[in-house]
Amino acid sequence: MGALLSVCGMGQLACCAASTACSCLNCITPAIGARIMYSFMLLLVTITGWIMTQPNVSNWLESKVPFCWTKTPLVGDTLDSLKEAANLFIGRETSTVAPKENICKEVTGYLAVYRLMFATFMFFVIFGLLMIRVRRSSDPRVAWHRGFWPIKFIILIAGIVGTFYIPGDSSFGMVWKNFGFIGSFLYLLIQVCFLILFADEVADELVSRMEDSDSRGPLCLLVTISLANYILSAIGIILFYVYYGGSGCSLHKFLISINMIMIVSLSLVSILPSVQEYNPKSGLLQASTLALYLTYMTWSALNSSPQQECKPTFWTATNGSMDGQSFISLLICFVCVIYSSIRLTTKSGMERITGVSNDDHETGGNASGEEDRDNYSSWPAFYWILALGTLYLMMTITNWFTPQESYKHFGESSSSLWIKMISSWFSGLIYLWALIAPVVLHEYRDFS
Repeated sequence: MGALLSVCGMGQLACCAASTACSCLNCITPAIGARIMYSFMLLLVTITGWIMTQPNVSNWLESKVPFCWTKTPLVGDTLDSLKEAANLFIGRETSTVAPKENICKEVTGYLAVYRLMFATFMFFVIFGLLMIRVRRSSDPRVAWHRGFWPIKFIILIAGIVGTFYIPGDSSFGMVWKNFGFIGSFLYLLIQVCFLILFADEVADELVSRMEDSDSRGPLCLLVTISLANYILSAIGIILFYVYYGGSGCSLHKFLISINMIMIVSLSLVSILPSVQEYNPKSGLLQASTLALYLTYMTWSALNSSPQQECKPTFWTATNGSMDGQSFISLLICFVCVIYSSIRLTTKSGMERITGVSNDDHETGGNASGEEDRDNYSSWPAFYWILALGTLYLMMTITNWFTPQESYKHFGESSSSLWIKMISSWFSGLIYLWALIAPVVLHEYRDFS
């Protein structure tokens, strides 16, 4: 598996490491280039994890890959292990060493994904710790953040290989799954905050342009986007009742109804006079964006239901393969991980979240305007958001199953259903608090 990562990454590494390539891409600053490379690194890990979950991959590896060696224990009879390797190399079958499990059988399955993501998580966490209190561009840690990519890939691959020496019969899998639940929950909260901030920034920009000019273009665009979001949400809810709410599917009908009521309620609250008084720029654009997100989460949750009779046949996976919705979910999940980690850790993004200006870091005398936007003090948060996103991707790829569970339809489990529904409810509650907080706490804090 280390070979897979190294082969896939060598071309991109060479391109980004070469000075001639960088000179051809003047628009890509070192700050942006670093985020692109970390995104590429996480993309490789995500693709590798998805491949690990595919049925019969170990059989394919044994038949096609010549280096499916026996895993050599780090502690044990080293001489016997070397003798076994020598016998296999010269083609002898008379080894006295007890047979061990083939390495190709251990690099597939849900437990293998847990090992892969554990190493990736620790990689981002450790780098986040190393970047604490970076203040100026002359700090030597800046070079580690923006360069040394071959060394970083070697460190990551070495960590991944090392995790496969953790005993498979230990409690590692179950303990790490619990960490995955906690990390995924925290990441979902961050993702919802990002969604609300994104919609709020778009609405703020359109309202500002509408106030500064006599053009009706911003108003038309504001109304069009809001109306389109609500139309798509309404169509989605109707289709959910038709295709997921048949006879005997009372749970599905209940879940659809709950989220529909939440969408209507949040939309009404967003235009209340008291809310508009303390937050004049809140409105239906933000509410409609969240409505579309809740509709998507409802669809994803319903399609994760193990009740096959309550789902349309054209979305059902066969023989454990990935269906269309699951692939879309994984793609959206990865895009959200990358985009939120990048957007929320820029200088403007951190100021938007905390409400506090962060101008205390030094950028050096030759720092450009683009470099100044790369907030050094937010680098630990950048790595840690990537780490939480890694846990969310891990749970998505493994369908929220236990590490020892056998292959099943991708994304279909009761735990996956309820995690997605509960996260959608928390999304609604977070947005509700964002609406009413200025009304309730306006005497204690300026929300402008």
